[in-house]
Amino acid sequence: MERQRKKSWDQKVLIVKDSFLRARKDAAFASDFYHNLFFLKPKIKDYFIKTDFEHQDKALLRGLEFMMGFLDHSNTNARQQVIRISHSHAHKNMNVHPHDYYYWIEALVLTVKSHDPLWQKDYEYYWRETISYPITFIISQYFSPGDSV
Repeated sequence: MERQRKKSWDQKVLIVKDSFLRARKDAAFASDFYHNLFFLKPKIKDYFIKTDFEHQDKALLRGLEFMMGFLDHSNTNARQQVIRISHSHAHKNMNVHPHDYYYWIEALVLTVKSHDPLWQKDYEYYWRETISYPITFIISQYFSPGDSV
């Protein structure tokens, strides 16, 4: 019989936040994330043609820190930063299409899985469930009022 996942939201968030803290200690975390992302959907490289990856790697880690704070509202600035990220990635700015976030989540799970030394099988489920919360919010901000679909 398969074990049931009976964790509360708060327990899942704590597991994911701890997993992220362990995984991000590896200096290659961000570059491996982008390697995974570009492998999963090569066309996404087009968003990064003029990107300084030293800066981008830091931005990714900061963005993930804000998302971790957004999950449980433990960081008072996190909500504002996730709103800022959603606006910068929206249709009228970077134009990161909502369907590309599927690949972003998959690349994140693959990366954390390979960098968290205490990874367990259930973490994959917890990561997908919890990170979908800020990502769904970001996607919801893709079109501002007045944008055409």
